[in-house]
Amino acid sequence: MSQVKLIVSNWKMNLNISQARILTNKLKKIKIKKNLIKNIICPQFILLPIISNIIKDSDILLGAQDCHYRKFGAYTGDTSIELIKEIGCKYIIIGHSERREYKGETNDIIREKAELVISEKLKPIICIGETLEERKKNKYKKILEEQLNICIPNNLDEIIIAYEPIWSIGTGLVPTVDEIKEIKNFTCDFVSQSKKISKIFFLYGGSVNSENIFEIFKLSDVNGALIGGSSLKFEEINKILTFG
Repeated sequence: MSQVKLIVSNWKMNLNISQARILTNKLKKIKIKKNLIKNIICPQFILLPIISNIIKDSDILLGAQDCHYRKFGAYTGDTSIELIKEIGCKYIIIGHSERREYKGETNDIIREKAELVISEKLKPIICIGETLEERKKNKYKKILEEQLNICIPNNLDEIIIAYEPIWSIGTGLVPTVDEIKEIKNFTCDFVSQSKKISKIFFLYGGSVNSENIFEIFKLSDVNGALIGGSSLKFEEINKILTFG
């Protein structure tokens, strides 16, 4: 499995045009060891063409925060994968817990999105995660297995999975390294055996910052991170991107 770490910055619904320009121009100046890091940023849709233009001569890769599960049609307010691809995105986050909770997205919808993204030769970043109640009741593996089973197509060359325990997102609560490693092993075993996918990139997300990411990388053997709030602060993301 590749040693390159995927650092995926999910800006969510943050940063105006001026702020996004300033941050992106600062990110361009970071000297990243390309054999160790892939720097992927996922802005709001309206920022995508602006950011795409800024990073065109850099090593920064562009991603989208979502896409519709149909290529086109009467879906007011949604964005087609055709436009996302045309603007230069290489990755698309799908199945984020905020989309599941606030937009009512089901595992079946996420599966349709994954199939569309893959058919367009882009890379889906499929999010999975359990609630605190599900973990306390020891149902978390059952929940994660259901998400993995339905959301991920079979027989792919590779897949990127981002584990974000819902109880950790934006709360400051972070699973132990052993807990992260348990989910990584569980996920990789299930996907390789049930989905017949051998190349699996397992990312961790949920209250990731420059103080905890190095221990997570070193001890849990994850393949990268999906980063929210810390990705908006240059000092934080600079430390994360230059960890090697």
